[in-house]
Amino acid sequence: MWLDEDVPIRKRDLFLEKPFLNAPGILGFAPDPHTMPFLRELGAFVTLPISRSPRQPAATRTCLPFPGGFLLHTGWPNPGIRHAIARYQRAWAEADLPVIVHLLGESPGMVADMVRRLEGLENIMAVELGLPLGCSPSALVAYLDAASGELPVVISLPPDDLPLLLETLVEQQPAAVHLQPPRGTLPNTTGTLVSGRLYGPATFPLALQALLHWADSGLRLIAGGGIFAQVEAQALLDSGAFAVELDAVLWQIDAQKIFNQSTRK
Repeated sequence: MWLDEDVPIRKRDLFLEKPFLNAPGILGFAPDPHTMPFLRELGAFVTLPISRSPRQPAATRTCLPFPGGFLLHTGWPNPGIRHAIARYQRAWAEADLPVIVHLLGESPGMVADMVRRLEGLENIMAVELGLPLGCSPSALVAYLDAASGELPVVISLPPDDLPLLLETLVEQQPAAVHLQPPRGTLPNTTGTLVSGRLYGPATFPLALQALLHWADSGLRLIAGGGIFAQVEAQALLDSGAFAVELDAVLWQIDAQKIFNQSTRK
């Protein structure tokens, strides 16, 4: 049987011993068992987003509460891929769980350079690619081509972006699609409008609805947002999630209540 040259070949061997991941914007750049006692319950550790060059915090960085959660705006400060590898390569290699490095998709060329730097590093399970807002289907293909190599590629996007990109994602077949919590906008104390990612219990119904809507798409979906109880995590797994993303609950002392035998694989 001849290979169809029009069909992309993507590395999809992404396997998790446990069906939980942390959200990329919640923990640090490397797992720390001293401050993260829940690490043994995760199937992989997802780093904070990393760009090709260093990024400073946003001038308007803030955390704005609202009933049912909070909006977080940071600008994704990070040391850049070269310095991140220098600082965290050893911690990644020595971690007791595999690491997924989240990369900011600023351009296909930058993504290609970052992925090449990560290939061959010990204990890196996959790269997760955060797409720019308003990414088009053709741009998605360019990003996937740039990221393709020795590591499986997880695409990270909010559920609202999925309808436009669904056909292309099904054709391209990344290792998984990570449905991020939604974005929103709130006024700060001076009345200035601030946009950012939304976290908290109010986002969970949106996460579950999105998963139910897209569960039969043929994609491996990582779902999450607003999970603060084991029954919510189980609902996502029962509804077809490949894995469950945990965010602000991991900041709580009693985060262990999320995990029990019924959700372990």
